[in-house]
This record gives sequence, C-alpha cells and structure tokens, in this order.
Amino acid sequence: MTDSTTTLPARPDLLRIPYDDYRALPAIANSDLSRLRDALNGRAPRPHTSVGGALGLGTAFHTALLEPNLYEPGQPGINDTLIWWMVDGVKLHPEVNALLEAGIPEPSCIFTEPVTDTLCKLRADLVVNQPGQPYTIVDFKTTMARDHNHFVEQCTQYDYDRQAAFYADALHADRFLLIGVQKVEPFKVFVYEVPPLLRNEGRAKYLRLLKLLQPETPVPLSVVQAVREVRDALNGVD
Repeated sequence: MTDSTTTLPARPDLLRIPYDDYRALPAIANSDLSRLRDALNGRAPRPHTSVGGALGLGTAFHTALLEPNLYEPGQPGINDTLIWWMVDGVKLHPEVNALLEAGIPEPSCIFTEPVTDTLCKLRADLVVNQPGQPYTIVDFKTTMARDHNHFVEQCTQYDYDRQAAFYADALHADRFLLIGVQKVEPFKVFVYEVPPLLRNEGRAKYLRLLKLLQPETPVPLSVVQAVREVRDALNGVD
C-alpha cells in the first residue's frame, strides 16, 4: 500500500529578537532582493532607514501599530498625530483589529530556500496561527492609493507579490494578507489576500534574483557589475 498523505517540511521557528539583531543575521532578506532588482534596473540604492519621507513614515507607523511600547514621539520629520490617526483607522476595522489581537507581531525567522539552497531570512509584520484557522501572514503598507482597486494595482508594481511568495513559501502559510493604510484622510484600510496566481508570479521573481546571487551563475555582461556590487555588499566586502 502507498501512503497518500503528504507531509510538509516543518516551519522554521519564529524568533522574537530586536530588529538590529535580525539585520545582523547572515542571510538574504526580501529587502536585499529589492536592492538587487534596483541595481539591475539602474536605480540608486535606497537607504534602510530614513527620518523623513515615505520610509520614515512607514517605519514610525509600523512601530506605533505593532510595537507601541517602542514608539518614540517627536522624531524629526514625523507627525505623531498623523501616525496615531492611521493606527486608529486600522483598529476601527473589525477584521484587521481581530488579527492584531490574535497575532504575533514582528516575528523573525531564518530558513534555507530549497530551490537555490540559499540561506534566507524574513521579519513579518504579523503572523496569526490559531487552531482551526488558516495560518496567515499579514503585512501592512502605508499607501496613497485612492481606493481598494488602486491599491491592488500597486501590488505588482511594488513587487508585493514577490514578498508574499517569499514569506508564504518560507512559512508554509495558507494566506498572505496585504493591508493598505491610507496616509491621508480619511485613512481608509484596504484588505487584500494575495491570490495563488500572483504568488506564483512573485515566486518566479524571487527565484530569479536568488539564482543571480549564486557565485557560479553566469549573468549578462550588461548587469554583471550591478550583480557583483550587490553580492559584495551582502557578503560584507567593501
């Protein structure tokens, strides 16, 4: 007789560690793949942190929502009142607030991506693992999208599909939810479950980039310098 049951590999452990310790883990993150993508497209590298602009606002919002005890008011370029209005908008959404109350905020993990045998890492905004419920990863995005459809259109443009696949594959998640939060009044909240087809497209994106990072992988001459620079940066080579 043949055993027809299928056993998935064990999920990597969720680690509760400070962000700086996560950054120091010697593994490839989704943000590293974005750096490689930008290099291949001839874009200047973006900083990991910023005191102003979209990145600074997003970082402040995530801290206020997910780790409010770590939030530091009065940071340059950050409107604290705006941040808490956005947080209130999220908590007024019944479905999203229920996820916040049930989930684990800011867990990290380290894992080996099986196709390329690459050591990788991720830090999710929220993981919801409740008995009898789908294993769910939630990621919050600050957005200027006008409405839900506009937010969905941005998912491929900003490679949210790649992130969804990278995270969901690593954690064998049943669902990956993107939560868009408007940065301006009326601070609407858009909930979008990334569908399997879009996750398949995202998987193709992250595998292509991971393969380019393999030392033995030949790359086109037109991008060889960009790939080398990203490889060196990831390996700590000046």
